[in-house]
Order: sequence, then structure tokens, then C-alpha cells
Amino acid sequence: MNIKDKNILITGAARRIGTFLALSLAKDGANIIIHYNSSEDKAKSLKKQIESLGRKAFLIKTNLEDEKQVESLAYQALEKVGAVHILINNASIYYPVDFLKDDFSQLDRFYKIHIKAPYILSQILGKKMLEVKEGRIINIVDYSPLRPYKGFAPYIITKGGLLTLTKVLAKELAPHVLVNAVLPGPIVPAEGIEDLKKPLEKTVLKKWGGEKEVYKAVKYLIETEFTTGAFIPVEGGRLIC
Repeated sequence: MNIKDKNILITGAARRIGTFLALSLAKDGANIIIHYNSSEDKAKSLKKQIESLGRKAFLIKTNLEDEKQVESLAYQALEKVGAVHILINNASIYYPVDFLKDDFSQLDRFYKIHIKAPYILSQILGKKMLEVKEGRIINIVDYSPLRPYKGFAPYIITKGGLLTLTKVLAKELAPHVLVNAVLPGPIVPAEGIEDLKKPLEKTVLKKWGGEKEVYKAVKYLIETEFTTGAFIPVEGGRLIC
């Protein structure tokens, strides 16, 4: 699929990797639907930057923990652009949870954002993609379902579910919609991190990758015509360390 003139919905586009993807894909000629929840100022700034590149940008505020709002996000996107050619399920939450003390409310929150929201968006937008016999769904997952670590059980479990969802949807939406995943590792430091070197100790390359590495993988998964149900690790060799 050629990126130029395609309409791309990116969840969590107003911050971090989402913002870099939005700007990079706009530079490639795409129009961007910017999903955000609380980062309104950043979303508005991103919209202006995209429009300055000569591309169209649209803002849609949605709480991904609310099923009705997620459905509305999909239908609003279709109303604004007519067809969403590419869906990037990028929105995520990340913080430690004590497994033995969790009252399941944390698991439920991670589930809604990492699995249920992508499931709903993929179903609604996937139907439209099948109608025109072309589409891409790309899930931004994590390397951790393949190499879990302690203290983040709800995050890792639900990211693992998103990885499974990728494979399932690749079959459900074949042959016209290609569904794949990117598995980032140490791309950019988490907010509030004090020791920038510690996360790199368990990688082969011993450096932060930067958002551009995720963008490279996403671009490939948009342009490919023969990859589906797959995932690209972008984790500096964390999986073999």
C-alpha cells in the first residue's frame, strides 16, 4: 500500500511514539486522524504541525476505557474522512502493579485499553476496509509478552492478548486487510525514569532506539503486500540477551 493520500487513525497520537508516527506519516503524504484523551494541548499542536506539512489532520477525543466512546471514535473517523485506510493501535498505559494486591480493577483497565479498544476499532474499521478490499491494521505491542518481567503483570498480560489479537485478525480479515504488530523495547525512556542506563543492561545493542525505529517498522508493514499475522521486534536484541 502506498502511504500517500491515505487516511490513518492513530490512537494515542498526541504523545511520545504516537506523535512521531503521526508526523512521519504525514511527511510521507498521509492524512492523520489524531486520537487523544487528556493531552488536548499536545493534540492541537500536532494538528497544526501536520497541517503545516500540507496534509489534513482531525482531532477526536476519546476515553478508550469507555466502550461507547470507542465505537464513536471509529464512526466519527469514518464520517470525517470517508474511509480509514490504516489503523494504528498505539495507545497504551504503563505502570507497575503488585500482582498479589491487585483487586482486578487494574487488570480490567489495562484490558479495556490494550485489547477491547483495538478489538472494537478493528471490527468497525475492518469491515469498511474489506468493502474496498484494502487496509492495514498495525498494533504497537511490546517485547515483554515474549520475555516477561516482574511487577507489571496486567500490562504484560494484556499486551500478550494484543499480540494474539493480531494473529487472529490477520485470519479474520484476510486476504484484503493485512494485520501485523510491532514489538518495541527500549525506544524512549519512560516518563519519570531516573536511571537511563539500567533498562539497557539487558539489551544487546546497549542504547535507546528512538521513535524512528518504530516508524521504520510501521512503514514497512504499511507498504508490504505479503506480510500478515506477523510481528517485528524493535527491541535492541532484548529477546536474545
